[in-house]
Amino acid sequence: MRRAAGFTLLEVMLVILLIGILVSTVVLSFGNDSVQDRLDKEVNRFQQVFQHFAETAELQQQEWGLVVTANSYAFVLYSDDGWQWVETPTAAAAYQLPSGLLLQLELEGLPGAEQNLLSELEFDTPELTELAETAAEPPLPKVFMLSSGEISPFRLQFRWRENGETLEQTVGTDFSIPLIRFELGNR
Repeated sequence: MRRAAGFTLLEVMLVILLIGILVSTVVLSFGNDSVQDRLDKEVNRFQQVFQHFAETAELQQQEWGLVVTANSYAFVLYSDDGWQWVETPTAAAAYQLPSGLLLQLELEGLPGAEQNLLSELEFDTPELTELAETAAEPPLPKVFMLSSGEISPFRLQFRWRENGETLEQTVGTDFSIPLIRFELGNR
């Protein structure tokens, strides 16, 4: 007697179960970025946006500035009326970092700091906790992207604390683009 060709119900159910397990594994692996992946994403975003405005400053003969708070940053443009918030492109607007990610800007002790005329300015502004784009005038930026192609030296540390784990990355420059990633710390 010849058996009919085809699959049994058990074989079909086993294949469906295996496909379900594979799909759930793929979905879970894509939806659950590690802290390191999220930190890299935020640092990459900052580098790309900063590079854009540094190149814009040189190509369009404009002066741009970077304003940094503990958990956000924004780009401002210098005009005849002083430093101004910029509505377009939207990348210039204040960017709020995800919860757990903090910024720390370092300007002192970098190459050229003693020769930099900007270092002689009195930064009387208190430490900013939030960028208020509704204010008529933005605070004086501490990092400048000049039309000459020069950038004031800085280091910007991204520190992510989550579940007792702290990851750090630092980006910056000594006078020009591209920005350099300095150290990657894990404590």
